[in-house]
Amino acid sequence: MSAITPSSPEEMAEVLATAASDKRRVCLIGKNSKRLMAGPVTAPNATVSTSRLRRILQYEPNDLTISVGAGLPFAELQATLARQHQMIALDPPFTSEATVGGVVATNSNGPMRRGFGTARDLIIGMTFAALEGKLIKSGGMVVKNVAGLDMAKLLIGSFGTLAAITTVNFRVHSLPEETRSFLFSFSDLDRATEKRDTILRGVLQPMAIDLLSPVASARLGFRGNLLAIRAGGSRAVLNRYARELDGAEILSADADFWQQTREFTPEFMKRNPSGVVLRISTTLNGISKVLRMASGPAVSRAGSGVTYVYLSSWQSVPAFWKAAQENGWSAVVEFASDEIRQSKELWLPPVSAGRENAFDMMKRVKQLFDPANILNVSRLYGRI
Repeated sequence: MSAITPSSPEEMAEVLATAASDKRRVCLIGKNSKRLMAGPVTAPNATVSTSRLRRILQYEPNDLTISVGAGLPFAELQATLARQHQMIALDPPFTSEATVGGVVATNSNGPMRRGFGTARDLIIGMTFAALEGKLIKSGGMVVKNVAGLDMAKLLIGSFGTLAAITTVNFRVHSLPEETRSFLFSFSDLDRATEKRDTILRGVLQPMAIDLLSPVASARLGFRGNLLAIRAGGSRAVLNRYARELDGAEILSADADFWQQTREFTPEFMKRNPSGVVLRISTTLNGISKVLRMASGPAVSRAGSGVTYVYLSSWQSVPAFWKAAQENGWSAVVEFASDEIRQSKELWLPPVSAGRENAFDMMKRVKQLFDPANILNVSRLYGRI
């Protein structure tokens, strides 16, 4: 089935309105780089791609804002900003393939989450095409403008189940003068987390703090439980980090290391087509318990409480499901094969009234945006 590729937001709105009128199920994609993420789309009648919505609409370097089409390749956006020594402070996996809209719709992020947050912290406005054929604008091009942002936030992480994102307005950050990374390797996990805690209690504000299990660190050519800290700033600032983090292995040319860390998931799925990637969210203290359960690779955003566990098959998933229920963790199957995504529970079933109410709210939002249930059906972890 060849994809329909609208060339403007207005055309996108027309395409969706026609599909809604005919009650035709639509699979909405960017470049489909994260096809194995979350749930499979149920039997669509048409595929619609944002790939031609790739213009830079407005760029104000002095105001630190940019507005771009959802189909713009994310790497192309970053390259454009880099020429002005600026960046979008997101480093999601699949960076070389992903579109802006795909990054936003999946709420993808990477190691820089610690220093800059997620897409919700960086998006200041959005335009999206609704199924009734209207273009809806939320927010604007001013960093401090918060009016209407709640509507845009509903689209972030919605996996295209509500509407088609056509334009995204970002807050832009300056590229750091230099970056430097500091690596600590520990045979004992408790010592690694103690070091992490000491850093978090201190005055340093690193861009990233990741903790890799021994199997994951070995994939990158290191040993033990690897605590990786990335700092950015002037030479004086980085020298301060070196003094405070005495005893660390220092990587001055650190781009390759963080690229490998960022792309750990795509590389794992490429090597393990039957593999499963779990995303488990815990308190910072809960990270250790997750890592102790992981006999294979695991990568934790150690300053944010999000851990990615890499499993060779479904067999080990139930143990993590049980632990998540017992400890109150949030857990989802973030990536898996088509067979697993079509037959297994991908999202930890609600275990409390609060979670049940949250799921009910998500269903009501879906009903508000897509009452006929035709857009990316079941894409949101097989549930919506």
